[in-house]
Amino acid sequence: MIGRSHSPLCIASLGISLSAALSAQALTIADGNMSFTTGVLAAVSHSPPTADLRSDPLAVDHAFEHGWFYRVAGDARELSLRNIGPVTGGVTPFLTHADRDFGDVDSRGLLRANIDFDTYDAGPTSGVITSRLTMVNISLAPVTLDLFCYNDLDIGNTFADDVVTGNGTTHVVTDWTGVRIEIRAPGADHSDVLAYPAVRNALTNVLVDNLSDSLPPFSGDYTGAFQWSNRTLQPGEQRSWTVIFAVDTAANRVPIVAAYGSGSHLAPEIYTDTLPLQDNSSLRQFGVHLKGALPNAPVGLASNTSSAPGVPFLSVVLWVDPNPPIQFPIGMTTASGESGWVFVVPSSPYLTGFPIYHQWFYADNSTPNGVAGYTGGLMTEIGRL
Repeated sequence: MIGRSHSPLCIASLGISLSAALSAQALTIADGNMSFTTGVLAAVSHSPPTADLRSDPLAVDHAFEHGWFYRVAGDARELSLRNIGPVTGGVTPFLTHADRDFGDVDSRGLLRANIDFDTYDAGPTSGVITSRLTMVNISLAPVTLDLFCYNDLDIGNTFADDVVTGNGTTHVVTDWTGVRIEIRAPGADHSDVLAYPAVRNALTNVLVDNLSDSLPPFSGDYTGAFQWSNRTLQPGEQRSWTVIFAVDTAANRVPIVAAYGSGSHLAPEIYTDTLPLQDNSSLRQFGVHLKGALPNAPVGLASNTSSAPGVPFLSVVLWVDPNPPIQFPIGMTTASGESGWVFVVPSSPYLTGFPIYHQWFYADNSTPNGVAGYTGGLMTEIGRL
C-alpha cells in the first residue's frame, strides 16, 4: 500500500484444522496471483481492518480497508466486529480460506459471529474473493439487527481517481489502469458510494446512521458500504450475508454459500472451507465440515437439492428435505468433535447455479429428542466464472 493522504479436502471423517493464529493477527489467503489480507482487529476503536487485494504477478494492491459492522435494535451507534470477547482465527493449510470466529460479540451474550474469507484464481490477473458474515443468536430472545459491510478500494494502488458504476447491490470500480473490480452484495437493502471518509465516518461515529442510498455513478476516492436492515434472528438461529469481489472477471454466476436455520443446540456448526465453484481446467473439490459436535460419536451428512421450511420429527427440525436426502454415512467424529466430507464438482455448464443443501447429524443423547444432535443448514450454489 503506498502512502495515503487519509488520516483520519481430503475424503475423510476429519475436520480441516486451521493453522494457529492469534485473534489479533492479520490473515492472508492466496490462490495463484489472487491474494487477500485482512488486517489486525481493533481492540477499542471501531475502525475497520486494513485490507490488501492483489491479483497480478506484480502484486499491485487494490484495497485499503474492508470490515463488517452491526447494530442491534436499540443500540445508540453502529459497532465494528472487534477483538472483544473470545475471538479466534486462522488460515487453512492450503491457504485459500481464512476465518475469524467471535464467540460472543462484544461480550454481550447476544450474538456469535463468523467471518469467512475465500479466494479463487480465475487466471493470471483475475479471480474472486468472498467475505461472508454469519451471525448466530446465542440469547434466549429474538434479536433484530442491521448489518453493514464497508469497503475502501484504491484501484492500481492509487486513490482519488476511481470511476464507479453500478446500483444498490453492485459497485463496479475501475480507474485509468483498466483494472475492474465488481463488488456484489446480494440482498442488500441500502447502499452508499461516497468520497473518503464520509461512509467511514458514518459507521464509526457515536450516532445511529443508516446508509442514504447515494448510488453510482461516482468519480473520486471510492468508499462504499452495503446495509441489510431489520433482520431478526430467533434464539439459536443463524444466517449469512456475503460480499463478493470479482477482479477482472465477469463472474456471471459466482458461488453462493449461506448458513441458515438452527441446530439442536449452539455447539455444533456446519461450514465449508472451499467455494462450490467449477474449475475451467480440472475437477474441483468442495468440502463440507462439522465442528463442535460430541467427540467420538456416530455421524452422517444429509445432502439434497431441496430444503424443507421445517419438518418436525422427534423434535428435530429437518431443514434438508428428508424425502429422500442423499445420505453420506461418515462414521465417527474425531476426538475434538469434527468431521468432513468432500464433493467433486465436475466442470460442466449444466451444473451452474445448481443448489445443494447440507446438514450434519450425530448421536447425542443430551438433545431433547434423545437421539440426534444436528447443525443448522448450509445452502450452497455452484458458480462458474
